[in-house]
Amino acid sequence: MLSIHGPGSRLCDGITRREMLRVGGLGFTGLLWSDLLRCRAGAAAPGRKVRSPGAGTFGKSKACIVIFNYGGPSHLDTWDLKPDAPREVRGEFKPAATCVPGISITEHLPRLAKLTNQYAIVRSVTHRDNDHAIGAYLALTGYSHPKNAILGIEPPATPQDLPSVGSVVSKVRPADRAIFSYVTLGDLRHFGNNDSLGQNAGCLGRAYDPFTLPFERPIDGTLDLRGVTSVLTKIDGPQMNDRRQLVDCMNRIAPALEATADMRSLEDFSRRAYQLLSSSATREAFNLAKEPPKIHELYGPTRFGQNCLLARRLVEAGVPMVTLYSVGNRDWDTHSHNFRLLKDTLLPPLDQGLSALLQDLTSRGLLDDTLVIWMGDMGRTPRINRDAGRDHWSFCYSVVMAGAGIRGGQTYGSSDRHAAYPSTNPVSPGDLAAGIFHSLGIDPRAQVRDQQGRPLIVSAGNPIHALLG
Repeated sequence: MLSIHGPGSRLCDGITRREMLRVGGLGFTGLLWSDLLRCRAGAAAPGRKVRSPGAGTFGKSKACIVIFNYGGPSHLDTWDLKPDAPREVRGEFKPAATCVPGISITEHLPRLAKLTNQYAIVRSVTHRDNDHAIGAYLALTGYSHPKNAILGIEPPATPQDLPSVGSVVSKVRPADRAIFSYVTLGDLRHFGNNDSLGQNAGCLGRAYDPFTLPFERPIDGTLDLRGVTSVLTKIDGPQMNDRRQLVDCMNRIAPALEATADMRSLEDFSRRAYQLLSSSATREAFNLAKEPPKIHELYGPTRFGQNCLLARRLVEAGVPMVTLYSVGNRDWDTHSHNFRLLKDTLLPPLDQGLSALLQDLTSRGLLDDTLVIWMGDMGRTPRINRDAGRDHWSFCYSVVMAGAGIRGGQTYGSSDRHAAYPSTNPVSPGDLAAGIFHSLGIDPRAQVRDQQGRPLIVSAGNPIHALLG
């Protein structure tokens, strides 16, 4: 495993030439990248660009961005308001007209109200896993967790878990250039602990885990190598105390890696691993300082907004799958003060960040081949509790989809008069996962094999063809 500190001639901020050369790959989340690349090279082709029956939108996407707001965003107070319901159901917010006649959303998403023609709202998503950890597992893998009563309602992640959608994409449809195939911005947190259910590759093996960029980093246009490497390697974080030198560091490392004679003697996969880290595409993709001030202002000064900007840069650089997680510890879990938290804390960054992402992708000609999905692990109860909050409710909630053949300006499915259950066209998280695979040109019924050679069906769901162009 690479360590940054130690004796020897240093290349940059404590990285020695000997340390760079003594390993065959770089340790990312405990994985040797040479192993990752070897596994990818040996991966079977099934599932990639296999034509499925139906819409001509198969393979429409070059990339997918999933914005996962963990904790259960309240659908009744965002995308599916019920103004005619009793006060204890309808709550404090009023519906506001949008740019599409007949579609209204909450008054506290004014920017997104002006862009309704660019996205579709699915108002009938439903499942029975009414718990955050297993709900997240279902949302991120498309499969229900095999719950074990001995482990309790929130079991820990294990290597036997089914893989995340992003990990399947990483195996079956990896990036075709020197860039990561699956990047996550942040990770799921449960009161300060790592939930991790559904985030990683599970039984596919750690070769297909995401490259994870932690939240603990500055949002001033620099990527914090200290934060990244403290997660990915055995680096002692305080050894890298100059948080603003990341990009310079990567730029200085690259020529040294490329020029050394010893590099040329490394096996092909190890060399490829180094090339991936040192490539200009990688360095440029993570360099938010390249963006002009007006673009930073468009997305807003919040960490969520800047993560949306970084997601755009990543897909523009060729990363096929990016998942952007909530910034806090299940920050959308509004059991109390639901309306105050939504109005003052949660909705403004969402409104600015997501609207900026849609506008920016459109202006750059990227939205047509980038699938964007906003979702959570569940919704909230129709009835408001005594703490002015709403509790867990997985039986009906909303998801927003845009780009890559999704026809904007429409709703799909509907809920009953209290938004408690779907009344038309119920949609499962498995169907959403199947739609991602379909859009990326992966047959949802294709098989992949896990580390033990066992076949896995990519998805048991069905894409929502009615949403497609």
